[in-house]
Amino acid sequence: MTISHLNLHSQAAKPACAWAYSRKDTLGNTTTIAKGSYAIRNPFLPITLVRRIQWGTAAVAVTAATFLSACAAATPSSAAVEVVEVIEANEAAPVDAKLQPTLRPIYAAKTDQKVVALTFDISWGQIMAPKVLDVLKQENVKATFFLSGPWSKNHVELVKRIQADGHEIESHGQAHVNLNELGREGAAKNIGSAHAILQELVGKGPTYVRPPNGAFDKASVQGAKDMGYATVIWSVDSLDWKNPGVETIIRRSTRLIHPGAIVLMHASDSCKQTDQALPTVIRTLRQQGYEFVLLDPLIRQHGVDDNGFIHTRYPKAVQ
Repeated sequence: MTISHLNLHSQAAKPACAWAYSRKDTLGNTTTIAKGSYAIRNPFLPITLVRRIQWGTAAVAVTAATFLSACAAATPSSAAVEVVEVIEANEAAPVDAKLQPTLRPIYAAKTDQKVVALTFDISWGQIMAPKVLDVLKQENVKATFFLSGPWSKNHVELVKRIQADGHEIESHGQAHVNLNELGREGAAKNIGSAHAILQELVGKGPTYVRPPNGAFDKASVQGAKDMGYATVIWSVDSLDWKNPGVETIIRRSTRLIHPGAIVLMHASDSCKQTDQALPTVIRTLRQQGYEFVLLDPLIRQHGVDDNGFIHTRYPKAVQ
């Protein structure tokens, strides 16, 4: 096996990048055999660190100086490889420190104004999403959608509709797995895979990622930051994912509400009652004086509530 050249590009302003490692056989056929991400310790110096590279169960930590030999060592010796390239793609700018100042995720915005962000996670199905979009359009509400990579790839028209309707599109990761079980590098790889799909479909990469099941730890939040993402949870859980009944969804969404809240809802087919509850949720919150805003403007305008949390007890005034 011979490796004739290696291309590893970087840009100082965007130090966290995804890459693909491909080989070309003697017949000219190119096959991608590994994907991953790398980070630059100092964006003003040459590359000093390449993230751990995963080939099956074998992982090799390499620096730029040893990257070439590591590629050779990690590739099956029987492979007829003429050319190996590492091609940069889906560059990610560092996450804004104001969005993720610590390794604690975002629960809510810090404000006394009655503004709230409705957010919807989607990972599977194609029935509930159009129903939710119809309600939002009828009620003239813009919301934020956290989309998984595989779902987006398989439902391009729905992604396009979400965007065309003026909603915000953010990431729900690649596979619906708990990011806190993947470690820093595994979480970064998961987010990077979804990033490539969403960027291609939407025309720009997301800024926020909501970990599936709300499962996170410091390593996964750091992995997200490595990829230029801020981790978002929620402060109000409608529990629509449990299909607890329309009245329960309405009660939780309207009585646990507070200024700067991020409300968790779903538009996956496993959630059977979201579209039925949503009109009343919207109208009730409006009657309470709340304004619906997109997640990114909410956070950038008001800042992150460093003491945010998931609200579970109804205020005495509304019990």
